[in-house]
Amino acid sequence: MSLKFVSRGILTVMVAAGLSSAQLLNSKSMDVIRVEKVGISAGKIDSLAQMLGAQQLRGKKPTEEMMTQLRYAVIDNLVGQELIKLECKKQGIKVASSKVDSTVKLFKAQFPSEEAFQAELKKSKTTDKQFREKIEDQLKSEAILEKQVPYPTDPTEKQRQAFWELNKGKAQINDTISGARIFLSTKGKSAQEISDAKDMLKGLAAQVRAKKATFAMLAAQYSDDKDAKKTGGVMNKFLAKSKGDAFAKAVAKVKVGEMTDVITEKDGVSIFMLTEKNDGKYESYKHQIDYILRVQAEQDRQMKLKAYLDNLGKVYKVQYLDKKYTPPEAIGASK
Repeated sequence: MSLKFVSRGILTVMVAAGLSSAQLLNSKSMDVIRVEKVGISAGKIDSLAQMLGAQQLRGKKPTEEMMTQLRYAVIDNLVGQELIKLECKKQGIKVASSKVDSTVKLFKAQFPSEEAFQAELKKSKTTDKQFREKIEDQLKSEAILEKQVPYPTDPTEKQRQAFWELNKGKAQINDTISGARIFLSTKGKSAQEISDAKDMLKGLAAQVRAKKATFAMLAAQYSDDKDAKKTGGVMNKFLAKSKGDAFAKAVAKVKVGEMTDVITEKDGVSIFMLTEKNDGKYESYKHQIDYILRVQAEQDRQMKLKAYLDNLGKVYKVQYLDKKYTPPEAIGASK
């Protein structure tokens, strides 16, 4: 029960999400795409593609094929934004100034200070007024997208049960589990240091429950497991008892999707998030089924969004002037 994401599937995320600092970048390169009277330069596309690649690959150098797919995703995003902007103008879409104010405030909160925010604006040659206009355009776009291509609702219990009935024959039944662990070594530590380590784990668990951080992010940052920085503490398909009686006992008390209390192991203390329990019981797969149904619903929404943008591409003139910057099935391209 695993799914792979299509690289251009990030289209909806990029179109519907708030503006990032990368989108403030400007370029003097020649236009390679035009949407009505608005030009999109190769420099802007490449800059955004590189930024997106850095975010997704976490510092790893992307291959040429990856860069091509990232470039296509950025192009779909930029063309889509301009088409929606034109449609918003045509329909006279308005947003309250108070909503613009709150969104600007939320965006600024991503920066350590007002000075840092102003430095970013200066770097991108954008004024406060222009930035506010960008935010307003974004909110108008979100309003029209929510009307034309609404976000999917949460999966119902009936939908989860139906998915299970169709797919339960594919489930592997054995005693293995999967999950992620944050482990703190206590070797050579004093009683007070061990107590502090346990409190630290409780604090990290609280952050995950409050959705202030992901378990994988905290594992990569704090866990003493040698591979945690690369894997986020992930442990796939192993026997709980292979990690000791205390570990097996703690895991037996939680359901899939939950975290254990602090576990005292032989050489350290840990918390573990259970993500998979291969016992053939519906309850053990419920968390995973919910995730799969959400992904499928978002993929369906992406297809509907692409169809909506293609229709807008027939209303407004879109020109692709360079083959390198013309995606397959490009939005608004002549067939």
